Amino acid sequence: MGQLKTDGRAVDVTWPAGIITFGDLYSVNGWNGIAMKTLAAADTVRTGAMETSSERIWYVKIPAALAAARGAYLYWANGAGVFQRGDTDLVAAAATAGDAPVALVEEAVDANDYCGIRVLNVGPVAA
Repeated sequence: MGQLKTDGRAVDVTWPAGIITFGDLYSVNGWNGIAMKTLAAADTVRTGAMETSSERIWYVKIPAALAAARGAYLYWANGAGVFQRGDTDLVAAAATAGDAPVALVEEAVDANDYCGIRVLNVGPVAA
């Protein structure tokens, strides 16, 4: 008999050194998601949840140069598999052929560089 373990909307990750901000978009351990707590640079306990579900829409800060329109896909600047931040490392086109999109823009970017996104976690796409 099977049993539900979790609703699957979040995973626990080990955050790298530095400041992690609740509500920001990150790439950690192969997952794309939203930090569910804030960590200071001096914090020694670096584990915490990251929401990976595409069911909810989050307002996140994106790089100022990125003109994200509704319906656009966003990608990581350095490809998949490395730690990246949504406010500095998002781009409008895949860094490498086959890179999967990180987010779908649900609300266009505003004057303060925030936009509404849906987090995506899909495998590599055909090149």
